[in-house]
Amino acid sequence: MAGTQTTDTQKPNTLKHRAVLALGSNLGESEDTLERAVADLVAGGVQLVRASGLYRTAPVGGPAGQPDFVNAVIEVTTDLGAYELLRLCNAVEAAHHRERLVRWGPRTLDIDVIDYDGVISEDPVLTLPHPRAQERAFVLVPWAQMDPQARLTVTHRAKPSGERPDEVPEPLSREVVNVAELSRTLLGADEDAISYMREMQVPDQP
Repeated sequence: MAGTQTTDTQKPNTLKHRAVLALGSNLGESEDTLERAVADLVAGGVQLVRASGLYRTAPVGGPAGQPDFVNAVIEVTTDLGAYELLRLCNAVEAAHHRERLVRWGPRTLDIDVIDYDGVISEDPVLTLPHPRAQERAFVLVPWAQMDPQARLTVTHRAKPSGERPDEVPEPLSREVVNVAELSRTLLGADEDAISYMREMQVPDQP
């Protein structure tokens, strides 16, 4: 199995919040974009704890015929609040010319806050954990490779009304599950939908 990259464990980490971020790209030099985005996040106020490898994944939803994505997951610590971290992610996306033209369409860079200190929030601006992470192999598989012991609060929700494509239905119940087990269940027989490419080249910590 591909190895997980970690930062120098001899360096003290006093930042108080821990978060998991998912990155994806399917336009331009996607592998390089993800690696530069991680460096930009570090420069913006996060400390990298560990990083998954790079994975090639088939597009989920969106227009037909778009290129495959390159995806990765990182774990970081930071003194930034959750909304400050979201703004940093959006700023890094913008620096890499992200345009939100088509829902789930091709993009130069996408950065999602998947988990932040295990907080549960139904705020539509920043729903935590990310409401679709539990359904996305391109999040779960890299995350499990990075941290086989990772756990995620899975939210079981009401049936969508169909009124809005971005609707997040009301929560009915929650349970904490192992990410690796969830990823295996989700993949099932469709293991070809995601494939390991290589280790991600991560920036040295200051």
